[in-house]
Amino acid sequence: MKTDAVLQVRIDSQLKKDVESLYERLGISIADAVRMFVVQSLEVQGLPFDVKSGFTIHRTLHAYGIANKYANPSLIPLEKDAWRKAVVKKYGNS
Repeated sequence: MKTDAVLQVRIDSQLKKDVESLYERLGISIADAVRMFVVQSLEVQGLPFDVKSGFTIHRTLHAYGIANKYANPSLIPLEKDAWRKAVVKKYGNS
């Protein structure tokens, strides 16, 4: 597929730095990611991810608040460490 069109997008400079760092770890550029997004959008005939309102986030946080009352405080450091290890395993150490 020939690439003969130009697309310009303005974004926050810190956001650009952060995403460049992420994509570099994945071995792609922002341009590669945008091309992938566009191709996948055509493939699924829509956005290639679910779009949700903040209501879902609010309900999740509310549920966490309810569950938090029953949490065992002595296990919180273990849970945080397990979460940190899982993130490092999936995304690498950064």
